[in-house]
Amino acid sequence: MSRKMLTAALLVLTIAGCTKAGEPTVATADPGATASGAAGGEERSALAYSKCMRAQGQTWFPDPDPQGGLTVHNPDGVDQKKVEAAEQACRKYAPWEGPKTPIPAEDLAKLRQVAQCMRDHGLTNWPDPDANGGTSIDTKKLGVDPGDPKVRQAQQECQKLAPAPKDKPAA
Repeated sequence: MSRKMLTAALLVLTIAGCTKAGEPTVATADPGATASGAAGGEERSALAYSKCMRAQGQTWFPDPDPQGGLTVHNPDGVDQKKVEAAEQACRKYAPWEGPKTPIPAEDLAKLRQVAQCMRDHGLTNWPDPDANGGTSIDTKKLGVDPGDPKVRQAQQECQKLAPAPKDKPAA
């Protein structure tokens, strides 16, 4: 199974989205999510994952934003097989690769409100999260690039409905 990541930074507990090669996908990562227990005792974090991806030759791979969210857009012409090999090598640092546990019902309800808000803001094909709070979005079905100002504006508007990351206090 191959993965092509186009990741929109929204608030979910996992980066998900295994798809057929060449099928663009948006997956979302929990801003600020970290977990311990990576191989060799390293901490799992979006920053550690980003550093690993660059060490694996993906020099274009970004760092997470100040809130810990990770937005990834594979550049045109990138060798997908090399990206997949780097993803596999860096999996041990990815906080979203840790054990999957259901999220509290209250948080899941809030994430469903975020999804509805995104639809209310014109992204009619925005899906609801899964039972673990993960959202995997096929950009072809979504009908818009995740970098589109319409998506960013909807994210800004809908973010206020999201549950607070577990390692950060609620605002």
